[in-house]
Amino acid sequence: MYKKLRGEFIKLPWRRLTCNNQGSPKWIFILYLTIHRRLYTMDRLDKWGIHTDQVCALCKQELETHQHLFFSCNIVARIWRKLLQWMCITRNTTGWTKEMDWAISHATGKVTQDEVDRMTLAATVNYVWQERNYRVFQKKERTAEVIIRSIIQEIYCRSSMQPKLAEFIRNFNYYP
Repeated sequence: MYKKLRGEFIKLPWRRLTCNNQGSPKWIFILYLTIHRRLYTMDRLDKWGIHTDQVCALCKQELETHQHLFFSCNIVARIWRKLLQWMCITRNTTGWTKEMDWAISHATGKVTQDEVDRMTLAATVNYVWQERNYRVFQKKERTAEVIIRSIIQEIYCRSSMQPKLAEFIRNFNYYP
């Protein structure tokens, strides 16, 4: 009876990226907004009539779009590449759509590696958005290495609360 009243819903392929993520709630919320393309990137602001400098605040080379900001930007691609290397994953970085496809196919399981992958993806998206906002609103810049180090430290701290994750992460290089 309950199922008939509730109705049928399709299962979203990315649901495990957000629902089964051991990362910070803030990271998960920013990841959720990013998946739905709801972050206020410069191209979205322009569509609303808020005219600002359209250049990416991170690389200062291309227009800031959702696709560019997440993993197509040179700086963000370097950060993601280093974090993949830290997780012992060897693959090339691509744009947001391809990275989401990869995450959905490789980071939605219940094994510890997948938990770390989900947490790292959420942390990376959050830190990239945070760095973008620092540069736009506070005119402060951090290097890619500082951002990478911050992400890794946060993941170490968050995983130390769960023995299984803590043991798994101890096998990684502390800093790639």
